[in-house]
Amino acid sequence: MSTPPQTDLPFEPQPQRHNAREDVYGVTTGCMMLALGVHLLHQAHLITGGVAGLALLLSYALPATPGTLFAVLNLPIFLIFWRSQGVFYTIRSVIATLAISGIITLVAHEIVITSVTPLAAAIIGGTVMGMGLLAVTRHGTAVGGSTMIARWLSVKKGWNFGRLMMAGDAMIIGSSFLVLSPQRALWSLLSAVCMNLMLMTWHRPDRYLAQSR
Repeated sequence: MSTPPQTDLPFEPQPQRHNAREDVYGVTTGCMMLALGVHLLHQAHLITGGVAGLALLLSYALPATPGTLFAVLNLPIFLIFWRSQGVFYTIRSVIATLAISGIITLVAHEIVITSVTPLAAAIIGGTVMGMGLLAVTRHGTAVGGSTMIARWLSVKKGWNFGRLMMAGDAMIIGSSFLVLSPQRALWSLLSAVCMNLMLMTWHRPDRYLAQSR
């Protein structure tokens, strides 16, 4: 009987680190995608999960923009986790969060959406935000307190990043029923599902190791 061909590699492939240019480009692209997704959801009067969703929810009840609230809500979490996450990682995350806050405001002034259905906003906005989160996370950066907490638990406990995000999002979406109409709260749930499906599908440490300098 003939010996079956060997399919395993004779060596373990080593992950390649992103260089500084790739990190800057990846994080910047992710920030723009996140800001665009927030803008789409805000135009449809919807929310999503994470701190971005909480900022959107509060913006409907308070005289403040989602961009401003996004930055304000994240600062206490960054202060709590900076020791466990490291100074460099925290600084990168603070810069990215402030960038998103500014881009959200810029997008609101530069991109005028006259009409968007809740269905389109939920699916497209949620998916685009998931892609943005994926981009910044793969380049060693967090853009929200919930992302930082989920990343910490994913590394320390080995728990699935997307499922952790989904659990936190469920609490935020559940609270939206107190502020939004039941229909818009359900559309918001769809946006959170779309965002987290992107993370659950593609944020896989067993398939892709994101290492930045």
